[in-house]
Amino acid sequence: MAIVLRYVDSLGIVKERFIGIVHVLDTYSLILKATIDIVFSNNNLIMTQMRGQGYDGASNMSGAFNGLKSLILNENNSAHYIHCFAHQLQLVVVAVAKKHDDVDEFFEQLALVVTIVCGSCKRKDMIREMQKERVAAKIGIGEIETGKGLNREISLVRAGDTRWGSHFRTIVSLVNLFAEVVAVLKYVKEEGSTLSNRNQAKDMQIQEFGDRFSEGGTELMENMAALSPCDSFSSFDKTKAQLNGQLDIYYHSLLHDEIFFNLNGIADLSRLLVETGKHLSFPLVYRLLKLALVLPVATATVERCFSAMKFLKTDLRNRIGDNFMNGALICSVEKEALENVKTENVITRFRKMKDRRGEL
Repeated sequence: MAIVLRYVDSLGIVKERFIGIVHVLDTYSLILKATIDIVFSNNNLIMTQMRGQGYDGASNMSGAFNGLKSLILNENNSAHYIHCFAHQLQLVVVAVAKKHDDVDEFFEQLALVVTIVCGSCKRKDMIREMQKERVAAKIGIGEIETGKGLNREISLVRAGDTRWGSHFRTIVSLVNLFAEVVAVLKYVKEEGSTLSNRNQAKDMQIQEFGDRFSEGGTELMENMAALSPCDSFSSFDKTKAQLNGQLDIYYHSLLHDEIFFNLNGIADLSRLLVETGKHLSFPLVYRLLKLALVLPVATATVERCFSAMKFLKTDLRNRIGDNFMNGALICSVEKEALENVKTENVITRFRKMKDRRGEL
């Protein structure tokens, strides 16, 4: 389990920091909750100070009764749960695209081709061998270049509804292996296999948005948008928050201030409030901005941390321990945070850990 903390620093800048990975014996919500409690305790963090939690839409994470989000909400009802907006939007885009008959039929056929061609180890081996032969032939006639990192083995990629760009990668892989795919399909045809057709959904687009985005999540987005400084605070709506009249003064104070023109969002607004000292004049508004900013609207940072593991835990490091991998992963991901760490300090600390046979 990868854990990332999102917070607003003393300069009003939003930060997301990867604090490490934790080995879990299972993915039951109770086990995940107990693990998070241990991580919080080890890092002197307090669960009641958490204001947001974000995961994907899996039942063990987002379950209304026994999910991880519910266990945390039972302990702290201010830890608002956000189902990753990027995942939800991707699901909506995929579903809405499939409402178009031609697009739906195209991706259905694409999925069927991938399923059939990769349906057995024999067929995968056929593609692999035919690709090797084709590449070797082209190298022989000088049609393609050779070198480090070139002409690697490729395979068909399955599209995933919650993965950014996966449909595009599927199309690219099919184009690159088109000749081999056609050959395998001919082989399947000769075997007598048949293709099955699936029913096509005809839901309304607006209904798809309603199904994917929960009422609570939608309300949080609307409230966050009401604080946006974009287009001269055109989305400002003081009814979204009652701050004892401070919002009116704040709005009129910033509306005609040229410094606050052309801001791109509440992250820029928070930073500029601190730079100008206005966060001291409007403490309640600034606190509201910070609460909105710490809500984990997407889990991209967490997924990038998981992706970084592929570069660390290689075949040559197949016996790497959890602690060492966690430390190496933090160093790899949090390069910005480690820029101020001096090499001499690291050597000194390492030298003091225990007696060494040789001088470092």
